[in-house]
Amino acid sequence: MSNSAPLWVFVPNMLVPQAALQRLGQPQRQQLFNGLPAGLRQTMARAAHADYLPAGTLDRVEAWLLRHLDCAGVAKFDQYPAWAMMNAADDTKPYTRFVGSVGSLEVERDGVRFWPAEALEITDGELQAFWDCVSPLLAQHDWQARQIASTEGALGAHAMLTGGSPVPMEQASPWSVQTVRLTDYLPMSEDCATWRRMWLNMQVELHNAPFNAAREQQGKKPLNALWFWGGGYPWQTSVGFPNIKRVTADGVHNMAEAPTHGEADEAFVRLSFWNSLLNHLPQAENALHSDGKPSTVYVVDFAGWGSSTTVFDVLEQEVLHPMRMAGLAHAWSLLGQDGWLNLSSNWINRFKFWKNSPNLELLGEPEPADLPSEEDLQAAWAQGQADQDRISAEWNTSGERR
Repeated sequence: MSNSAPLWVFVPNMLVPQAALQRLGQPQRQQLFNGLPAGLRQTMARAAHADYLPAGTLDRVEAWLLRHLDCAGVAKFDQYPAWAMMNAADDTKPYTRFVGSVGSLEVERDGVRFWPAEALEITDGELQAFWDCVSPLLAQHDWQARQIASTEGALGAHAMLTGGSPVPMEQASPWSVQTVRLTDYLPMSEDCATWRRMWLNMQVELHNAPFNAAREQQGKKPLNALWFWGGGYPWQTSVGFPNIKRVTADGVHNMAEAPTHGEADEAFVRLSFWNSLLNHLPQAENALHSDGKPSTVYVVDFAGWGSSTTVFDVLEQEVLHPMRMAGLAHAWSLLGQDGWLNLSSNWINRFKFWKNSPNLELLGEPEPADLPSEEDLQAAWAQGQADQDRISAEWNTSGERR
C-alpha cells in the first residue's frame, strides 16, 4: 500500500498481542472492541488487504515517519536513519552532519541508559551553561552548532552539528536509543578516534561543571552528555512532512493549538518532536502530492483497550463522517507495541455494501520474529546465576587475600 495517502488516521495502542486475542472468544472480542468507530469497522470489513510493518530497532513512531517520508526506500543505513542528512545536497559529505541532543547518561544495573532532555527538568539557564561548557571543545575540533530552526539565537535541547571531517558512525535517536542496551555504546573504529576523544573530554568537563553540581544537589539528573545522532548519507524524501492534527475528547486541534491540559499520548509527543526537528530542514522539490499539499495525519488520543473510547465518537463525527460524505480516500495506521498495521479506505470499498462484519483478527499484533523462547529465557537466567556466583566467588577470594 502506498504511504503517500493524502489523509491518515493514526491510532496508538490499538493492536493487542495475537496470542492474547486468540484466547478470547467471539463474544468477548465483540465486547472488547465495541467502541470501534464506524468508519474503522467498515474499513476492517471491506479493505482488500492489510500490511503489518514491524518497527525493528527503531521507535515505532520514528519507523512510521521514516516509511512515510521515504516510501521509495532511498535512505540507505545499516541501523539508524540519517535524519540530519535529510534532503541535503548530493555533494554534502556523508557523516558530516549530526543532530546533537542534550541529555543524561546514567549507569544502571543492566547497563547504561540515556535520558533525553524531554524526560528531564531543565531551565534555560542550565541549557545555556551546558552549551557554554561544550562549545569550546566543539569549536576546537572544527564542529559548528546552530539552532535547528535558524542560524541565530540561543541553542536549545537539540542542535544541528556540522563537522569538517566525516565521523562514520550511526547512533540512535533519543527515542530509539531507549530500546538499545548501551553497555558498550561508543563507536570504537579508528575513523572515530578523534571524535571519541573529544566526546570523552566533554564528559569530563560536564562532570566538573558547577551547574551540574547544583542540579545534583537539587536531586536532578546531571546534563552529562551531548548525544550525536542522525549522521549518514544524503537522501531525499518522497513526500513533504505531514500536517499533524490531534484528535481528543474535546475535538480536533491543529498541532500548535492542541490543548496542553492533561497528558498527551506519546505518539503525539513523538510526532511533535519530529515536526519541530524535521520541518526546519530543507524540503525536496518533488516531496509534495499532485495537489501541492503534504498529507494530513490525525493523531488520536487513545490510551488503549479498557480505557475510554469517547475520543472515537469525536473522530467519527468530526473526521470520518465528513470524509465519507465527501468520498475522500484515506488510510489508517493502527499502532501496537512492535509495529503498526496499515489499512486503506477508498472509493472501491463503498461498493462492497454487503461486507459489514469487521475482521477483528486484524487487531492482533504478531509476535516479533526474534522473540526469545522459553528455553532461551531459562538459559539466560542460568547464565546470569552462574555469572553472579563467579563474581561472588572472586569477591570473597579477594577479601580473604586482603
